[in-house]
Amino acid sequence: MLLSLMMVLAMPSPGCTVDAIEHGRRIVQRLDVGGTAREVILDVPDAVHAKQPAPLLLDFHGFSHSGAGVWEVSGFKPLAARQGFITAYPEGLPVTLTLRGEARTGAGWQMDAIDGNRDVAFVRALLDDLERRWCIDRSRIYATGFSNGAYFSQLLACALADRIAAVAPVSGGRLQPACLPTRPVPILIQHGSEDPLIPAASARAARDEWVRLNGCAAPATAPADSGPACQRWDQCRAGAVVEYCEEPYAHRWPPQATDRAWSFLSRYRLP
Repeated sequence: MLLSLMMVLAMPSPGCTVDAIEHGRRIVQRLDVGGTAREVILDVPDAVHAKQPAPLLLDFHGFSHSGAGVWEVSGFKPLAARQGFITAYPEGLPVTLTLRGEARTGAGWQMDAIDGNRDVAFVRALLDDLERRWCIDRSRIYATGFSNGAYFSQLLACALADRIAAVAPVSGGRLQPACLPTRPVPILIQHGSEDPLIPAASARAARDEWVRLNGCAAPATAPADSGPACQRWDQCRAGAVVEYCEEPYAHRWPPQATDRAWSFLSRYRLP
């Protein structure tokens, strides 16, 4: 019954007409975006089937890390095998960020502007490509990421609200460019109170900004399903939600973030 309902509500991509799809826990996909070679690692478990629209999760690495590194340690792989979703681990290009007052360059994601953003263009092209090659439920495309990747997942909620159903940044802060999403976007923010690199105050500022953007009414509730360290604003426009979890850890992806992120994201679909 549940599978039948999900199929009825699904928005099948063009790839849902293909009779056979490629499976693999580490598929390296390359594409040209505006003359620049870009790369992504895909996890397509056997639980994903041809002609059955599957959710897609985009997982963005942190500054100076890599999609390959995230794929290696990701806690989403066991979940993907059980839940039947595709995960994409994109590779960033060099960016220069200021960390503790020092300019540093490493692989990452542009997050200072939305217009003309090369990485937003990459994600658009990537989604188009994946939707042609695999059977993806376009109503269930999600984004998460760590640190610089967390900022970028929020930026995608601003720039691609017509394609991203919900986002779950971890250890990121408030965006600098103005965010004008075309619809309220459900968001789960997870942050460490002991983070020395991105202060919790910046994560709280991001929380407050999304409460405003999503038109949420006070007060927040304490969701029993997420733990005592979390707050949830669920009286928001168009059924959106803002959830914020702050716990005592430093600048890292905590073990609880993976299950919590997928539990949150998988509740939502594009209207």
